[in-house]
Amino acid sequence: MKEKVSFISAFFGVCTGISIFHRLRYQSWGRTIFHVIFLGVLAGLLITAGELHRKKPLIHAAQTVFEQKFGSRILNISSGLVPEKSPSAAGYITLPDNGRFWYFPSGRIEASLNELEKCDFLFLWAPRGFVSAVRRGEDKWTVSVLKPEQKKFMLSRAQVLSTAALQKMELNAQSSWDLDDDIKAFSVEEISAAVYSLVSLGLLLQNLFQTLFLPLLYTGIFVGMFRLTSGGRFPVRLTFGEFWKIGFYAGFPALLVASAFPALDLPFFSFSTVYMIGLLGYWLYAATRLERELFIFETGDDSHDPF
Repeated sequence: MKEKVSFISAFFGVCTGISIFHRLRYQSWGRTIFHVIFLGVLAGLLITAGELHRKKPLIHAAQTVFEQKFGSRILNISSGLVPEKSPSAAGYITLPDNGRFWYFPSGRIEASLNELEKCDFLFLWAPRGFVSAVRRGEDKWTVSVLKPEQKKFMLSRAQVLSTAALQKMELNAQSSWDLDDDIKAFSVEEISAAVYSLVSLGLLLQNLFQTLFLPLLYTGIFVGMFRLTSGGRFPVRLTFGEFWKIGFYAGFPALLVASAFPALDLPFFSFSTVYMIGLLGYWLYAATRLERELFIFETGDDSHDPF
C-alpha cells in the first residue's frame, strides 16, 4: 500500500495531530527523504537569515572602524598591500568577541605576549603577508598564513603555535603579490561585502549540515536502539521501516522549534538539544498511539489495550 502525501499536508498534519501518521507510514522512502531534505533546507535558511541579521551590523561597524583607522582603501604599491592612512605606522582595531585586527608594516609582530594573550582571535596584516590565529587553549593558537608564493595566493595548513612562537613569526614574504599592475587599490567597502558573502556562505553550510544531518543521525540511532533492545515488544504492528518514517515526520515540529533558538539567539538550549527532546517525545507518543489504534482495529477490543 502506497500513499502520496504532499509536503504541505504532511507538515501541517504532524503539527496539528497524529491522524496523518496513518498515511505517512505508507509514504514512499523517496518522498519521505525528499520532505526531510526540503524542510532541512528551509530550516537552514531560516537559521542563517536570523544569524546574518545580527552579524550584518557588526560587519558594517567593523568596516566603519577600519576606515577611520586605516582609510577607505588598501593600496597596492611596490612594497605590498598597505593601508591608505599611515602605511608606515603599526596599529590595530578591536573586533567583536574579543578579537583584534593588527597591522605591522615591518612584518614583525610588534606586540607583547600579554597583549596577544588578551585576545581570543587575531588577524595580523603585513604588506606581504596575512595571518589568522584562533585561541585553542592556554598558550595555544591555531594559526594559518596567507602569503605570496609561486605567483598565487597560498594558504598554509593550520598549525598549532604557542603565544611566544606566534609573536616571533615573520609576516612578510620575500616575493611580491602577483596582482595586475592596473589594480592600484582595493575598496574597503568591496572587501566588506566580500567578507559578508563569505560569512553568509559559511553559516549556510554549517546550518545545512546540522538541519540535514541530525534528523538522519538521531532517527537512525533511535531505530537501531529499539531494534536491539526492545526484543520485539515495540513496535509490534508497525514495521521498523514504518516506525522510522514516523520518526522523520515526528521531527518536523521539533526541527521548526529548534531552528528558532539559533535564529533568534534564544538562551539556555542549543539546536540539537531542543530537536532531540522534541523528536523523541513526539515520536514515541505518535508511535504508541498508532500501535494502540491498530491493536483496537485488529481485535475490536479496547478492554485489554496493552498501551
